This record gives sequence, C-alpha cells and structure tokens, in this order.
Amino acid sequence: MHRQDDADGRPAARVRVASWLRVDWAPQAAARPGPGAAAGVAFAAPLLAGLAVGRPQAGAALLLPALLVVLPLPPDADLGERARRLAARVAAVTLAGVYAHLVGGRVWALVPAIVVAAVLGARAPRVGSVAPLAVVLIGIGGSTEALGVPGLAQLAGGLWGAVLVLPRWQRRPCGGPAPPPPRPDRTHLVRLGLTVATAATLMAAVHHLTGSGHWLVTGTLLALRPTPEGTRAKTRQRVVGNTLGGVVGTLLVLFHPGQLTVALLIGAVGMLAYALRPANYLYWCLAFPMLLLLMDAYREPVPWYTAVVRVALVLAGGLLAVFATRWPRPPVPPPPGGRLST
Repeated sequence: MHRQDDADGRPAARVRVASWLRVDWAPQAAARPGPGAAAGVAFAAPLLAGLAVGRPQAGAALLLPALLVVLPLPPDADLGERARRLAARVAAVTLAGVYAHLVGGRVWALVPAIVVAAVLGARAPRVGSVAPLAVVLIGIGGSTEALGVPGLAQLAGGLWGAVLVLPRWQRRPCGGPAPPPPRPDRTHLVRLGLTVATAATLMAAVHHLTGSGHWLVTGTLLALRPTPEGTRAKTRQRVVGNTLGGVVGTLLVLFHPGQLTVALLIGAVGMLAYALRPANYLYWCLAFPMLLLLMDAYREPVPWYTAVVRVALVLAGGLLAVFATRWPRPPVPPPPGGRLST
C-alpha cells in the first residue's frame, strides 16, 4: 500500500511542478519596434565608438547606465512625463555610480543602500525598480571612474540613453490611458524591505564564492509583487525565461566571439528585448538574460556554467519572494455574532 501511494504520488507531484512552471507564451499586445530600435542603437553605439577609438572599456562603461535608463516607459506617457521619468532615472544611476565609488567594492556596504533604494523606488514610480537595480548592478560590476570622474560614466551613459528614448517613436496605443498602478501599502513596503534585505545580505555573504550573488537580489526584487498571485506569476516567467535565455546566451558566447561581434549581438538582442517587452513579459525574460550575459562577455570571457548559477539564483530569489508573500497573513475575520476562540 505504501508503494502504491508513492507511485500514485509521483505523477501528481509532476503535475504540480508542471502547472507551477506553466506560462502563457501568446502575445498579449503589439510589439513596439520603434523603441526597440532606439534601445539597440543606445547599446551598440557606445561599444562600437569605443572600439573605433581604441578604448573599448570606456564604451562598455556607458552601456550599463544606458540600459537602466531606457527600461520600458509607460506606453501612454506624454512627452513631459517621459522626460520626468528619464530625468529621475539618470539621477538614480548617477548617484549609484558615486556611491559605488565611495564604498570602493565593499559588497556589504551595498546592502543598506539596496534596501533604501528598493523601498524608495516602490514609493516613487517615476524611478521604480531602476534605483535598486542601479545600486546592485553598478555597485557590483559598474565602471565608476572610466571617464576620470566618479559617476561621470553613469551620467553620460544615462543621458545618452535618455536622449534616444525620449521621443515616442511610435503612435500612442489606441484606447484610453492605462490606469495607474496601485500605490503599495505599508505592509508591502515592510515586506519588500525585509525581503530585499535578506537577499542582499545573502548576496554579500556568497558573492565572493559565486561572483553572481547579485542575481539573487534581482531575482527577489523583480519577482516580489503586492499580491501572492502576481508574485507567483512573475516568478514563473522569470525562471522559465532566464533558463531558456541563459541557454541561448551561453551558446552565443561559448566560442568566445570577438568584441566587435559581441557589440553587434548586444545591439540586436537589446532591440528584440525592448521591442517585444510590451507584447509579453515572458519575451523580455527570455532576451534580457542573454543581453546581460553578452555584456559580461564583452569585458572578459564568461565560463559556460555562469548561466546555470544565475538561473539557480533567480529561482532562489523567486522562491524567497513567494515565501515572503505569506507574511504577514491577512487577519481572520471573527465569526458572526461572536469572538474568535483563543
């Protein structure tokens, strides 16, 4: 009987795992090739210019801040709102560059800054997740003095990206404006701060072992939503997308292509990522890990197992976010006409 229960339980467990990883592959809106092309130019041009003048690392220093600033904007935002959001993002990445220079590579010093940036970003949608992502990514791998002055590379790269994506490049989508996202309540902000603090602390503890510990932070930060359903959906998309995108990215860099080839691939993959993001967030999750892997490969050869480590950390970060949504539990309403029993 015990063996029968085990045999019967295995298919049920497989069904539960399969259902948990099931994602919707169908497009949910139209792609936006105009913004995608602008993003591709924003990424490839600094790299090609750096190669042309014999300073490839200077071009690479502009890439990360440009990538953060040109993260997709609300499609119905008018020119003024787009300018305000881009200005806030440029300020965030510049401050992150200055802070990263001041802490001088001390990963533990990034932990409180990441938490503060995450909470402030949740409260200020114009900067949003760009603030904590800038602290994490620039603090871990950014070139803060590539142009001689701390933060100047982040300012220049951010402004370059902002100039390219400020125009709409495409008609405003039909229909009325999308409703603004609900402001996070205090419970979510506390949950976000504690969860990101946990992930950032673990990152600092293991970063020297893996070199990729910051993927645990981004995996948590980008998966955690105000609702358990939203968190589970984001986690599924990110795990599936990062797994498949990581495999493709590894194949692209497996034979150590030259910097010119990698620069062109970064432009092409960046264009696809940003053009397809409005169609389905899953497409973004597929392309963006490839983009980050190629950025690393531009600076130095990337081991084949890098994508495996990153997928594992994204999964761990997503599971941490899912677990965090269970706390605090909603209060149980008292029974009609009576008190809760103690």
